[in-house]
Amino acid sequence: KVCNLLGNMCRYSAYFYEPLLKHGLIQELISRCRDPDHNARKFACFAIGNSGFHNDVLYPYLKDSIPALIELLSDPEEKTRANASGALGNLLRNSGLLAPELLKYGA
Repeated sequence: KVCNLLGNMCRYSAYFYEPLLKHGLIQELISRCRDPDHNARKFACFAIGNSGFHNDVLYPYLKDSIPALIELLSDPEEKTRANASGALGNLLRNSGLLAPELLKYGA
């Protein structure tokens, strides 16, 4: 539920990007991408995607999510696959900073 909350907090503006970083929540979201619970994975992807939607400020910190997001493109849950795909797209939305990393992992 916390991943869903964080995703919604970042959905409409970048206002919460700095607090996410300050409190170490980016790394926690990345860890939830490999959680055994399918809802945690689904909403972690949602939150990571929204953390990269409005600008590229968090891109350097979201870089570590790329391998997990690519793995989740094969998740059994359709919505998790969709959220992972959207998150990967958002990691290119505002700059090409992460393009080499995405190519490195075959995205």
